[in-house]
Amino acid sequence: MFKEQLEQQQPVVYHTLKNALENDKLAHAYMFSGPSGTPKKQTAYLLAQSLVCNEKGFACETCDTCQRVLHNEYADMIYIDGTTTSIKKDDIIKLQEAFNKTGLEEKGKKIYILDHAENATPDALNSLLKFLEEPSNDMIAVLIVEQLERVLPTIISRCQNIPFIPLSSEQCYEAVKKDMGELDAYLLSHMIRNKDAIMEAYESEDYQHALYVFKGVIDQYLIDPYGALLFLQVEGFPAKQKKYGKVSFGYVLDMLSLFFKDCMKHKQVPDPWYQEHMKRMIDKHINDIAIMQVLMDTRDKLLRTSINLQLLIDDMIYQMKEVS
Repeated sequence: MFKEQLEQQQPVVYHTLKNALENDKLAHAYMFSGPSGTPKKQTAYLLAQSLVCNEKGFACETCDTCQRVLHNEYADMIYIDGTTTSIKKDDIIKLQEAFNKTGLEEKGKKIYILDHAENATPDALNSLLKFLEEPSNDMIAVLIVEQLERVLPTIISRCQNIPFIPLSSEQCYEAVKKDMGELDAYLLSHMIRNKDAIMEAYESEDYQHALYVFKGVIDQYLIDPYGALLFLQVEGFPAKQKKYGKVSFGYVLDMLSLFFKDCMKHKQVPDPWYQEHMKRMIDKHINDIAIMQVLMDTRDKLLRTSINLQLLIDDMIYQMKEVS
């Protein structure tokens, strides 16, 4: 059951919601904030299930109603996904129109979840603000946010913020190392702090391609830095290919950042390939700090929804040539 996992991984979140559900003291709007990999979305669905399940407190998670919520088949629940495209004003208007009508389900509770609410346009946020200012007793909102600083203070003030804390990389590594190779477990446990999310990423083509690109860039960099950047541009993310995009490139940036950070610390890593290449990179006495700054700046730009990936890669390559 997810609620048991939540109690172990996020005890503060678990007890906050448990007390609110059992004492019927729910807020009209919640903001689940925290880094990528924390179970904010799963918790939002658990809360939605708990509002309409016949079980007291947290939902049973197994009944027909709970399963319909989980699979977005519950008529009085709306999920808006802002993970890959921005949430627009029309999305909020359609939400308002749907919820101004009489509820279709027996429980009479209406729930809406905005995933990556920080990716909403200014017009959408203003429309949402009006919606939050006039809450009704039968409606509950859950805003899922990774970058709290990008959300309007007026939106934050109208929600009960519940922060999610990531698991340590060591905890994640121990949880997944039996299911994959040491290198995969090491990299993923530093990029994602949730076992289920790690396993999902591990099985994805985006991650597997990113691992191939990462290893190729490091192999080439030890021979010729310019060759490594050419490999990234030609083999990793060529202009005409459409299969691998921002998700895969984000993994590459995270892997490279971790590698050069470990080089700076002379860290001991369990994977032989990683350890050997790190030793060889350290012996080259390169400017780790300058390279990491370029990688972090590129990662920040990647989060912008309107960014052109190929132009971003070209810009990163130019900057890395300068520091190499």
